[in-house]
Amino acid sequence: MDVATLSNKLNETTGYVVRPNFEEKFRSTKVQEILYSCISDVLGGKKFEQEACAEWTKAITVNIRDRLKAANMKFDRYKFIVQCVIGENKGQGVKYGCRCLWDSDTDGMAEYVYLNESLFCAVAAFGIFYY
Repeated sequence: MDVATLSNKLNETTGYVVRPNFEEKFRSTKVQEILYSCISDVLGGKKFEQEACAEWTKAITVNIRDRLKAANMKFDRYKFIVQCVIGENKGQGVKYGCRCLWDSDTDGMAEYVYLNESLFCAVAAFGIFYY
């Protein structure tokens, strides 16, 4: 009997789920597609407006969170953190970083940077498996 079968049998008998199934794992490539589409929907063709950035940031993060929680994504046991930064693009360099403590087998993150001639948007989505 292999380890995966044994783990599934233990989960069935004890009722505790300590690891997501292979199909339910956080996949950064799928999440990056969601990030791209949500950012493009909100910021596509827009120019930088300082007053509108707060509204755009909220719209992007809420849209990403809702799409990640959708039933077809199979992320039922995950908690999500979505971080979004919008700024004016004037050719400057920007460094964006974060630190997290997590289980590398179950948790994950995806990021996407959107640029146009007047603004930049950096988005990171973190998926943390809820034990």
